[in-house]
Amino acid sequence: MDIPTIEHAIQLAQERWPSTVWRVKTRDEACSPCPWCGGDDRFVLWLSGYYMCRAGDGHCGRVGWLDEESATEWTPEERRLRRLEAKQAHAQQERADLERRLSAIERLNRSRIHERYYANLDAAAYEWWIGKGCELYTIHDYKLGYCPRCPTDREHRPSYTIPLPNQERTALLNLRHRLADAPNGDKYRPELAGLGSCLAFTHHLVDAECGIIVEGSIKAMIAAQHGFPAVGILGKGGKFHKDWLDLFPAGKPIYIALDPDAQESAERLGTGIAKTGKEVYVAQFPAKPDDMLVEGCTTREWAHYLKLARRIH
Repeated sequence: MDIPTIEHAIQLAQERWPSTVWRVKTRDEACSPCPWCGGDDRFVLWLSGYYMCRAGDGHCGRVGWLDEESATEWTPEERRLRRLEAKQAHAQQERADLERRLSAIERLNRSRIHERYYANLDAAAYEWWIGKGCELYTIHDYKLGYCPRCPTDREHRPSYTIPLPNQERTALLNLRHRLADAPNGDKYRPELAGLGSCLAFTHHLVDAECGIIVEGSIKAMIAAQHGFPAVGILGKGGKFHKDWLDLFPAGKPIYIALDPDAQESAERLGTGIAKTGKEVYVAQFPAKPDDMLVEGCTTREWAHYLKLARRIH
């Protein structure tokens, strides 16, 4: 099948699956939810016209060709070669993506830019962080900072910076800019493009008796101030990668404590984690978990909502 561009391939795919929303990954590849089993980006389409639902728990594993009639005319060897070409292109793209992420992380750590942002803190910046519920020791320990002109914001608005270390706290995985003046849902920017996603503050999980997943890095810091081993998913409805489960304490329960308006996302996340065999619970708080602690909720009261959490089987 001769498809000139990936955009043309998407057009053909949308004729076949009209309700599917596609995302272009490269000039040779696009992804979408699977038309059969849903999900997010598990369904992959290549320029060759070959499609595949990637392997995984709950994935249907469908494979095929957009032009099924032409495909039926191919010899078994032609089919094998075309599948191999598509998979090789996918593997090459994954390697290139990984190399870009590693290069971006190396540049971030070499620059030590988070220390400069930390040095930018003035009385007004301290007041902003304290207003978010951060204690002075948290500001200093996490090297929270201030940037007068966010480098990845088109309007170059001022921002408050949050370095995100690896679990050993020996290097940064990311650095987030929290814009000072931005509408809800559009507050955060990365320091460098290509860093990829991560969980915020997984060092909270070291030697912990459980793991608590909250929505965002600031929430994770506030919870940790009160003795709760919380990590943050970045972005509303952020994706959770299964390899992150290795960062959680082995054999200990995982609690999902998202905002009250994100219970559907919490249920999906809990169901996905439960399928790996982990003990997982979904807690329902009456308000945002960090706001409750900042506004006077005691640690005993906060922990009570964890005790009431429903186990996902």
